[in-house]
Amino acid sequence: MELDSETQEAIEKRKWYDASKSGPLTQSELEDFLTNYKWLIKIAVLKPDGWPYVVPVWYVWENEAFWAVGRKRSEWVHDLEREPRCAICIEEKEIPPDGGNRKVLAQCTAEVVEGPCVAEGSQWVEVANRMALKYVGPDGPAALSRSYGWERYLVKLTPRDGKLTTFQGVDWHRRYFDAGQRPDLEAKGA
Repeated sequence: MELDSETQEAIEKRKWYDASKSGPLTQSELEDFLTNYKWLIKIAVLKPDGWPYVVPVWYVWENEAFWAVGRKRSEWVHDLEREPRCAICIEEKEIPPDGGNRKVLAQCTAEVVEGPCVAEGSQWVEVANRMALKYVGPDGPAALSRSYGWERYLVKLTPRDGKLTTFQGVDWHRRYFDAGQRPDLEAKGA
């Protein structure tokens, strides 16, 4: 497909397809991505009949684990109690120049740390307050406090060793090419 000159000029000015910005996130980029943005975590679980089920929820990333709070009747929590193996996806949908097209994928082991229980004396209330602050802003914890009497679960999702994958940018990883098809990537060892 041939682009008109105006479109080509806009692409060159914005450098939206800059292959040098593609590849895995560094550790500091990963920490920033997981802690300083309002992305939702999509948790994939297996239903009792073997079919996958994906649910988007709020989360916090602390101590090399994802933490989520589920309501008393959240099916995904009950599914994780039955089968703790799960997968997660966190993504930035915007591509350059508006975003980095960043994503994190992981296979995790879930642990239902507590619940269902109300906020008083719970561990989940501290995590839920941090999530409310992250996703809603300064008024979030106060809004959340109105539901402290409603029972919830605290869930920890720990990535398996070597099963957390990151990527950013719009170029393709070299594994998608045949030998010689992208010598620039082969030379970098990317």
